[in-house]
Amino acid sequence: MNKRKKIGIMSTALLLMLLAGKAGAQEVSMQSLLREMVDRESLAEFRDEAPYRTLQASSYNRASVAPDQPGWFADSDGVSCIRTEKNSQGETEWVLMEDKGPGAITKMWAVCFYYGLDDTKGANLKIYLDGEEKPAICCNFFELVQGKAFVKPPLAAETRRAGNCYLPIPYARGCKVTMDKKVFYNIINYRSYPEGTRVKTFSMDDFRRSENLVDSVNRILAEGCVQENRMPKQALKTFRKQQTLDAGETLKLSVNNRRKAGAVRLLTVRLKADDEAQALRSTVLKATFDGEQTIWSPVGDFFNIGVGMKSYRMWERAVEEDGTMICRWVMPYRKNAEWELENLGQQSVTVELAIESGPYDWTESSMYFHSSWRMDEPTPGFPLFDYNLVKVEGQGLYVGDQFTVLNPEQGWWGEGDEKVYVDDDVFPSHFGTGTEDYYGWAGGVVPNPVDEFDEPFLSNVRVASPNSMGYNTCTRTRVLDAIPFRNRIDFNIESSGSIRTGWFHLQYAVNTFWYAKPGAVCNRKPLPEMAARKLTTLEELRQFNESCKKNKYVFPGALEAENMDTFQVGEGVLPYEGMSVWGELSNGAVKAFTFGTEGQTLEVRLTELFQKTPLKVCLITGNGSGEFDIKVNGTFVKTVDLASEHSAVATIDLGEFEPVDNALLISFVCKTPGNLGIDYFLTK
Repeated sequence: MNKRKKIGIMSTALLLMLLAGKAGAQEVSMQSLLREMVDRESLAEFRDEAPYRTLQASSYNRASVAPDQPGWFADSDGVSCIRTEKNSQGETEWVLMEDKGPGAITKMWAVCFYYGLDDTKGANLKIYLDGEEKPAICCNFFELVQGKAFVKPPLAAETRRAGNCYLPIPYARGCKVTMDKKVFYNIINYRSYPEGTRVKTFSMDDFRRSENLVDSVNRILAEGCVQENRMPKQALKTFRKQQTLDAGETLKLSVNNRRKAGAVRLLTVRLKADDEAQALRSTVLKATFDGEQTIWSPVGDFFNIGVGMKSYRMWERAVEEDGTMICRWVMPYRKNAEWELENLGQQSVTVELAIESGPYDWTESSMYFHSSWRMDEPTPGFPLFDYNLVKVEGQGLYVGDQFTVLNPEQGWWGEGDEKVYVDDDVFPSHFGTGTEDYYGWAGGVVPNPVDEFDEPFLSNVRVASPNSMGYNTCTRTRVLDAIPFRNRIDFNIESSGSIRTGWFHLQYAVNTFWYAKPGAVCNRKPLPEMAARKLTTLEELRQFNESCKKNKYVFPGALEAENMDTFQVGEGVLPYEGMSVWGELSNGAVKAFTFGTEGQTLEVRLTELFQKTPLKVCLITGNGSGEFDIKVNGTFVKTVDLASEHSAVATIDLGEFEPVDNALLISFVCKTPGNLGIDYFLTK
């Protein structure tokens, strides 16, 4: 990698001393959160006694209001905020985040250029705590997240054209974060604690008094995965096995702590094969804790190197220069843990698996560690959709993911925002600003290998050349910004690149990492056929895309508006030519009109419908588009505002309707003059 930590291994004694204040802690403070950050065991316990919600504030485009409304895939994610307001000096501030009650900021990200790559100074950030008129923190936003202000690396560090600050900033009664210039791309993760939670509010005086603790945490994080677990070495037992696996063979390794509760605290894997990259994908890592299989992943993907060896170092995982793969996530079990490496490929693979396990106090709060893997056939670049990483039903904690994409053309592949639904969310409580932003860096230019980096919780492990054409891998893991869920989590990232056509395909392979109480279930099942496949080459995907160009894009089941003859055009409504989209139109055409006055109406009848019918309509958004009330059979359904910075398509779900005389009459009534483009209707 382009950066390598050159710090000696810290003794276990120092970590034990650092964590000594954890036991019996009742109050949430900067100090308690810093200790939690480097306590790997803390992730394995569900916090019933001190529950919190992990939430996110970001500059996502506020045109995104619901999946069945225009703007769900709107870009231009950098210019929205909660509001603007005047401070006590009469100066305008842009409010980025606001929370009432006890909580703690756990991560801040910002793109480190301001409305252009030449301006790297940007705005000042102000963090107001507990309703105070004077900010507790006031400094340059870019300097803070790059580790150039009072927080030093790696707690705050520059990645590529962006920075991330992980210093916990707790507050007892509330928090407000503002900028003193027009808002630009930013994301803030924070915990919201229940009323009554005892929290010691952050102050700069307290920060200065805690410099030794802050420095110790920085040193531990800088060592990354090589830093030892806090358990004394003599309490650990090592289980090791090496085997050459022919096609279809499995290495098995049983781990137990004399039939008592225990926890895996170190996992290392090494493999050798003639085709090493293929072996990383086709050799599958499995783990079963107390009879419940919770890990099924190609070993390479588990370690962010599913398409070829690459060294990096993070807090919980690393790959060394000699190919040793290391994982230090703590993985508890009540009685035993069964580990397997299965060779699903066609070549022989020599594997070595080593596990360090030691005693663990299993309680009702303890959780199993999970890793799920998803890979698909090549995914079309259009129409856009929310690509689901995982859905989990149960109680647990989401701690990270890796995202690998094969990009067959030069250009950017990751416009998509993350959308995360937790528990009873109707709208995502985590709505991001772009795939690169979620993974802690920033766009502005098309990435190349110079954009590879590794930090404790973030890594651009692999960036293809030239201009991201080829395999790319990003990963993010979470500690203080981990997401607890009490009954479900539904994690998605928009499948959205810069080439939006039906013939263009990307190929994804993703992992998710999470803890859950026994019995949790997820929608990601083992995919042995996908893991066994020969790795797709860049040329193979390019040839596949070429073969798809001959197929005209037609949305399945579409009733094409341009082919319909049942339109009734109201007085003053005129045909409109030249309606285009960033993407494609089904069947290559659109039916478009322009409305000059409020109240003008367009109607269209869908016929030969004989039972209750689900109805959707695909409309065009853009700068010249208007706002319309939609009625079905004379009954108002919803208002849609189609005005947008980007011309795109939006599929609107209108609901289910009983036909009248075997037909549905759809009316568009102008509220704000502009254009109306109709691509197609769906009645299935």
